[in-house]
Amino acid sequence: MPLTRAQRVLAATGGLFFAGLAALGGYGSFASVRDVAEPWFGDQAWIVPAGVDLGILALVSVALLLEWLAMPMPALRWMAFAFTAATVWLNVSAAHGDVTGMVMHAAMPVLFITFIEAVRHAIRRRAGIAAGTVREGVPVARWLLAPLSTFRLWRRMVLWQITSYPDALRAEQRRRHALALLDDHYGRKWKSKAPADVVWMLRDGVMLDQALDRVTALTAPPEPAAPPRPAPAKPAPAAKRKKPPVPRSVATDNEARALAIIDAEPNITGAELGRRLNISSRQGQRLLSRLSSPAPAS
Repeated sequence: MPLTRAQRVLAATGGLFFAGLAALGGYGSFASVRDVAEPWFGDQAWIVPAGVDLGILALVSVALLLEWLAMPMPALRWMAFAFTAATVWLNVSAAHGDVTGMVMHAAMPVLFITFIEAVRHAIRRRAGIAAGTVREGVPVARWLLAPLSTFRLWRRMVLWQITSYPDALRAEQRRRHALALLDDHYGRKWKSKAPADVVWMLRDGVMLDQALDRVTALTAPPEPAAPPRPAPAKPAPAAKRKKPPVPRSVATDNEARALAIIDAEPNITGAELGRRLNISSRQGQRLLSRLSSPAPAS
């Protein structure tokens, strides 16, 4: 997230103050450290305060750069602290046991290190936010109200790199929902009855989406059985099927046509009569026999 204009102005102002603090601190401690080192270094005693102060600035600069690149190297910070502590000790030694002088000599190096730590914290937070590795803290109120469950929640955030506190809360809610389903389905001994992988996922708080899907499938009520379908009726055998009766109008028409054909051709056969009437040979023969036979006497 880029800085706003006001934030950039405030950062520039703080940088100017820091530069002034570093310059005043270096100037104030230079003479004191040089005087302390003079019995051992003589005319070259100025090298000691100059080298220590430049070394502190170099270590701090490189440490801040590595923090910015998300490649922190704690050894650089500790070396900068060690050189700063040495500078404070040398300045305090120049006070010759006077408490007021010791406090005045130690004030500016302590301010210098405090400012550097503030800058390092800001850089580390911004680099961590950009990389998604900064873990949000758990509110103090939750620690006070539910210390045991909060410790377990915080432990899972640390173990599984959950950086967002709201995400951790949602994961905990899904986990407890799955536990409630298993307890309702299997009873208090659900750990010995549920699948081992589901128990592991819920115990360690990992793969909770998959675990909840598995638990939902395990505890879902069985679907009601569908009623049996009636067997389809078998068609009657061909021999037992009744032929539909021939409509009377059709039979009358055939008889009238047959009589006309018989009158025109008295020697016609039953097969020929059936062919002309578009009926079977047998039906034609029966029709010919019935129509050719003489009518009974009254």
